[in-house]
Amino acid sequence: MTIYTVLAPPVSATGGLDEADRMIFVRDGFSWPAFLIPVVWMLYRRMWVVLCFYALYLVAIELAGRFLGAPTATALGLLGALFLGFEGATLLRWTLNRRRFTEQGLVEARSRDEAEIRFFHRFADASPAGDGPRPAGLAGFRPARPDSSADIVGLFPTPGTVR
Repeated sequence: MTIYTVLAPPVSATGGLDEADRMIFVRDGFSWPAFLIPVVWMLYRRMWVVLCFYALYLVAIELAGRFLGAPTATALGLLGALFLGFEGATLLRWTLNRRRFTEQGLVEARSRDEAEIRFFHRFADASPAGDGPRPAGLAGFRPARPDSSADIVGLFPTPGTVR
């Protein structure tokens, strides 16, 4: 099974109503896209600071290749690619933390879809009064309750049940 880190975006102007849809699940483990196509991977993830450091690293590899020879530059390039492959998830979490995303928890699952189900299932049983723990990113998230249809008919609340 794989560990996923759940990160919530900063609270937006919508009051947190769509924050559950904007949660990001970052899979721990080796990142093949970061290993094979690092520049495209960083651009897709909008990891600008990491991309700048990677560009400086590529310049250093080029200089090493000129002064120390091609085998040294090849070895440094392979080491850099391996580093990105193994630490890609950590660099992505660091980038998201810089954007003020907050860590909401960890989930162990076989796939991203299963991780989402397991993560949100934890809060489906929490009472709307807020008795159970609720991550900050899920402040506006209200899971569907089986008895909620008794309170509302169509778009209007039943008389006497306005909260």
